[in-house]
Amino acid sequence: MKILEVVGLGKKFDGFEAVKDVSFSLESGEVLAVIGASGSGKTTLLRCLNFLETPESGKIIVKGKTIFDAESQTGYSDSQIRKNRLHFGLVFQSFNLFPQYTALKNVTLACELLARSEPGFKMDKVEILAGIEGNAREILDSVGLSDRLNHYPHQLSGGQQQRVAIARALALHPDILCFDEPTSALDPELTGEVLKVIRSLAAKQTTMIIVTHEMSFASGISDKVIFMDEGAALAQGSPKEILCDSSNARIQAFLRKIDVADGE
Repeated sequence: MKILEVVGLGKKFDGFEAVKDVSFSLESGEVLAVIGASGSGKTTLLRCLNFLETPESGKIIVKGKTIFDAESQTGYSDSQIRKNRLHFGLVFQSFNLFPQYTALKNVTLACELLARSEPGFKMDKVEILAGIEGNAREILDSVGLSDRLNHYPHQLSGGQQQRVAIARALALHPDILCFDEPTSALDPELTGEVLKVIRSLAAKQTTMIIVTHEMSFASGISDKVIFMDEGAALAQGSPKEILCDSSNARIQAFLRKIDVADGE
């Protein structure tokens, strides 16, 4: 079953085409790796999917339902955008945790805010909040942080902070989990613990879109790879087709640069 269809997505900034007519689809449980040079449109694509940016063209379809159509005559209210955003979880490069809250509170906060807006919350408040906390504890345990629940971000390593960020995204039970260079802000020795968590999510058939510069990781974990170049999806296919067998000169040049950088 197609869980996500993206059709002709486009985004401009002051006339500059950051994303150009990008189309792809994902089946439930598939992992898509998005690769390409800096400035190729990878992050903007993720931000469009998460409704942090509004595309000027294209459609986004989740589970067969069109949740965004740039040609819609009615537009989208703030409440509709918030609802659409719940289909996607986004893990940022720089963690973006709330420094004033513990790891546990960082994970429960968004769920609590959503619950408070639901009718009947006051009547079942204690039970609902207990359920949210229990779910957050389970997720933090699944990413190896059961002993860090009451630690604040400044008391956690970069790898631990990123794992809290992953737990926070998972707590909202998104249909598609998105990662924007999840290891780029980490020291090399901390990268492995985050990649291990992402691999475990893939093993559980979590549908994911991962923007990454880790080519061996992308090759090993993804079902599909998109190579972005100057805002366009220049090529897409299996990891073998894109990362090993591609005859595209632009892809080959990119991979050579990555190899050189990794060897330094």
